[in-house]
Amino acid sequence: MNARGFRLDHIDVRRLAGVEAVRLPAVIRGRFHMPTWPRVREIVEAVAHRAPSVFGPTTDGAYLVAQPVIDRQALEPTGEMRVLIVPAPDPRELVEPDPAAAIMELMRMPLDAVCEFVDAIGESLAAHAIGLSDTGHVLSATSVDDERMHRAFVRGLPRMFDGEALRTMVVNELGDLGARRMDGWIAVAAPAEQGISTRIAAQTPELRPTKPSTGPPMMRGVPTTQLHVTAGNMPIVPVISLLWAWATKGACVLKPAADSVPLIAALGTALAEVDLAHPLARHTTLAYWRGGDTAIEASLLADGAFDRRVIWGGRNAVQALAHRGGAADTIVMRPRYGISFVGRAAVKHDLQAVVRLAAADSVVANQQACMSSLLHVIEGTDADADAYACALADVLDKWDKNYPHRVPDSVRGRLVGLRRGLLASADWHLNGSWPGGSAVARINRDFDLSRHPGGRVVLVRAADDLESAIAVHVDRDVSHVGVAPASSLRRLRDVLAGYGADNVLPLGEAERVYAGRPHDGMQVLNRLVRWVNA
Repeated sequence: MNARGFRLDHIDVRRLAGVEAVRLPAVIRGRFHMPTWPRVREIVEAVAHRAPSVFGPTTDGAYLVAQPVIDRQALEPTGEMRVLIVPAPDPRELVEPDPAAAIMELMRMPLDAVCEFVDAIGESLAAHAIGLSDTGHVLSATSVDDERMHRAFVRGLPRMFDGEALRTMVVNELGDLGARRMDGWIAVAAPAEQGISTRIAAQTPELRPTKPSTGPPMMRGVPTTQLHVTAGNMPIVPVISLLWAWATKGACVLKPAADSVPLIAALGTALAEVDLAHPLARHTTLAYWRGGDTAIEASLLADGAFDRRVIWGGRNAVQALAHRGGAADTIVMRPRYGISFVGRAAVKHDLQAVVRLAAADSVVANQQACMSSLLHVIEGTDADADAYACALADVLDKWDKNYPHRVPDSVRGRLVGLRRGLLASADWHLNGSWPGGSAVARINRDFDLSRHPGGRVVLVRAADDLESAIAVHVDRDVSHVGVAPASSLRRLRDVLAGYGADNVLPLGEAERVYAGRPHDGMQVLNRLVRWVNA
């Protein structure tokens, strides 16, 4: 236990009113805030509906995040509820009291120091294997994803905090010169041109400056105050946003989604062990609040509260937040979709190999991520698409058996509605106790992918040729396109990019990443930095 009373190796768990209650901290500008245990009646009220909900703030200033407990083998609700107890932050403490002082302090910190700090966070996470494992258990207890997915995420978390990878990210996005400008003023390799008024003055004796400036133009990158509101479709999302903030030396407030709140404990543990007095720690806030809580969001979304905002989430979250905040530059990670284009040569050459690649792209985050493929366009005849659909259904059935998933009840209802309605004419291949299992729907008509609820259901459609199909299926709502064979990828990637796709990758590599990879077509670090001329 450290000086502030935060338990470094495990999470505080009690049983109250027959409900497992987990107390978790907030980290507000380098200070831990632990919530007070709620009243028993508040726990009872929080779980009364036996459904996911957020109760509070409580009498003592906490949010209660209630979620059904999921049996880890059957991936079905056990009938029990679990409550996460997190402090309701004071909005006055979330906003930097002296933004200029914070920015100047962060400006003085070299990139080398940022990388060393990130390395130390990674080493601390790796050293606290027990605490990290506890975090994984809390994450998975109410998750419909297979336990192995969470274990893999938790095992990989320390490796994400890699100083050299962060440096590579900065250089790849900002260039070597931009990375150097984050540490100081660098001359611009271009002649300075004076404006009209200056040129007129130079030609008029009584207006001519006695000592004209001869210095070269200079530029540097300046940190910004940042608000990151992240989504809950994947636990990696808040980690990505935090690394963006630190890579740009930002003074950041980061809100995880309710499903990812336990990460605050793991990251807070590492911050406490490394150095809570470090400039990045003292200007980092990791805190949860209920979305739409006007007592908090009125302050955070006020004009001038932050220089930059990063908003991840579904349509409702984006619409609620993106147009508030006045002049703040808002970077929106909106809902988008993935699709797959499979050329005739790939289908004819090795059907089994190609459907295995395509299936891997379609099970990512149970189709809740923007790179998860919802639609497979098959170049060939209807018979080719039929054979492909059958083969794909077999592979998805193997995924179900080896890496089970649970389709949430809300998604099940929407899937049943689609099968009875808009997709009633499709040829359906159902696996397991559908809609609890995966499925392939062989379609012959257009379908609005924004109506696809996810849940390992893949649509398959035939096309005479892939190039003409691009105009039908690809627009700026399509984030990712996986293509096979390689010859089709090389031939079509410019066309796909022109129609709006931001990731055009080999089939089966939807989750491929590298340090400094653009996100949603943006080099995010460039937008998080304020570029100042001198």
